[in-house]
Amino acid sequence: MSARPRTSPALIVWMGATYLFLYAPILVLAVFSFNDSRLLAVWRGFTWAWYKAALHNPPMLEALRTSLLVAALTTLIATLLGTSAALAVQRWPGRLRSLSDALFLLPIVVPEIVVGFASVAFFGWIGLRLGLLTVLIAHVAFSISYVFFVVRARLATLDPRLEEAAMDLGADPWRVFWKITMPLLAPAIAASALLVFTLSLDDYVITSFVAGAGATTLPLRIYSMIKTGITPEVNAISTLLLLVTLALMALAFRIEQRGMTRTHLVLAGLILLGLVGFAFGDIAMRRPRATLNVLIWSNYISPRVVRAFEEKTGVRVNIETYDSNEALLAKLQAGVVAYDLIVPSDYMVRILIRENLLRPLDLTRLPNLRHLDPSALRLPFDPTNTYSLPYTRGVTGIGYRKDKIAGPIGSWADLWDARWRGRIVMLDDMREVFGAALKLLGYSLNSTDPEQLRQARDLLRRQKPLVRAYDSANFDQLLLSGEAWIAQAWDGQIIKARRENPNIEFVIPREGTTLIVDNLCIPRSAERPDLAHDFINFLLDPAVAAENMNDIMYLMPNRSAWPRLRPELQRHPIFSIPPEILRRSEYLQDLGPTTVLYDRYWTEVKLAR
Repeated sequence: MSARPRTSPALIVWMGATYLFLYAPILVLAVFSFNDSRLLAVWRGFTWAWYKAALHNPPMLEALRTSLLVAALTTLIATLLGTSAALAVQRWPGRLRSLSDALFLLPIVVPEIVVGFASVAFFGWIGLRLGLLTVLIAHVAFSISYVFFVVRARLATLDPRLEEAAMDLGADPWRVFWKITMPLLAPAIAASALLVFTLSLDDYVITSFVAGAGATTLPLRIYSMIKTGITPEVNAISTLLLLVTLALMALAFRIEQRGMTRTHLVLAGLILLGLVGFAFGDIAMRRPRATLNVLIWSNYISPRVVRAFEEKTGVRVNIETYDSNEALLAKLQAGVVAYDLIVPSDYMVRILIRENLLRPLDLTRLPNLRHLDPSALRLPFDPTNTYSLPYTRGVTGIGYRKDKIAGPIGSWADLWDARWRGRIVMLDDMREVFGAALKLLGYSLNSTDPEQLRQARDLLRRQKPLVRAYDSANFDQLLLSGEAWIAQAWDGQIIKARRENPNIEFVIPREGTTLIVDNLCIPRSAERPDLAHDFINFLLDPAVAAENMNDIMYLMPNRSAWPRLRPELQRHPIFSIPPEILRRSEYLQDLGPTTVLYDRYWTEVKLAR
């Protein structure tokens, strides 16, 4: 009897390191789902609170439900179509088979952004409104190819003599297919189905183009949280999904090792029934009623405020999220969306007005308009407030750790201080980063002068070796963890971070900065403009506005609500901006053709060493 070969200790260490490299991020995600902190950077103790919060977060659950529903239907349809196509093409002549392979390969090799743009253009051309159906069609379209090639690869290894022998013994073609071919193809079909389910569940790029009202998937929801911060609720949801996946993998492994038993069938049925029940349950229980579709930044409206409006009016409020103003513009330009209320930023309002994509507001239906601060009205992007009313206002500034940095901070030049090398974070936002450099040079942050932009580019390239990261999503967490000491930052996330660590401060640079106003607007394509007006007026009620601000921690220009704010919001820097700094500050404006030059210089900055 030969001895079992010994495994080299070095090989074991190497394999262990490889698995650690692959799975460490997943382990960190699971561990931090139990972190007793709203932010992810610092461990503050064990808690189950985020699982409870995730299970009571309607937008997050709705996004998860939508993802599972789309993934399940995509898997079913794409597996059937892809397998059928593979079986058919396998029997075609060589040249025709090669042509078919090339056509099926296109959705895999064409960049996702091209597929997404082509899909939304096609849906616009045929007049199909963006929604759950368009997401499903797009997912099936790019998934069929994966099934096709996996099954084709398996078919290529099958011995055709097995089918011939069965037919020689008197079996008809259908019996041969079900008794011979299908059992041999089953592993490939199962593998392709799992691949399609994973790809559909994970897809962001194509979905971001083709999703409309009622079709926000979990990846869209997570990516849209970049502006306001990703919370541990996402970790909790992801960990639950991971556990379900591990359970299915363990079951599949046991079936492979021991064969299918009645117990395995029951377990698989229970898991699948649970997933289907979760995905379809809310749809089955939902009562038909009027729906107001709102497109807004993630975590930018209090769930309690939404529930209060629903209880008051009997209307269902469907909250959809987006991750950039440009994504919002693209959806409206497609002309096949059904949003009733949107929340674009200042410069985007001007673009939407120019593109004739907004409906004029009926100010006579908004009596709570009287509570708004006059200084937040009649702004340059909409001087008569014909199309927009302010929702939140804020500023870009500098967040820093006062326990790490001694001495006063108050200038954009502090982000170029070599003493903080490797501890500086800049926003991953072209306009904001160039705005800081332009202000430091004494220019307008909306400059279109090529020479001024060249100087700003050179200044940013000199700063590049000092910068730890360009990050718009986690700069607050980098400050909390101490990895960063000073960061270009938006006020709302720094105020949230300061609740975790009072050593974090926020200042507005003396050279001036970006003034930010996100606005309530009604698209021209809105199906329920009357409900949208009612919701806007509800949001402007002082009690509602105060509750909303205290939840989302972003300031609103509602003077009557300010006395009801949390102390940290009442001390907001925007209340005490010196007049001379305010005069030097600006709202972002559309740059027109100069955007191309900004894009080129931004790329050069990011590629600089």
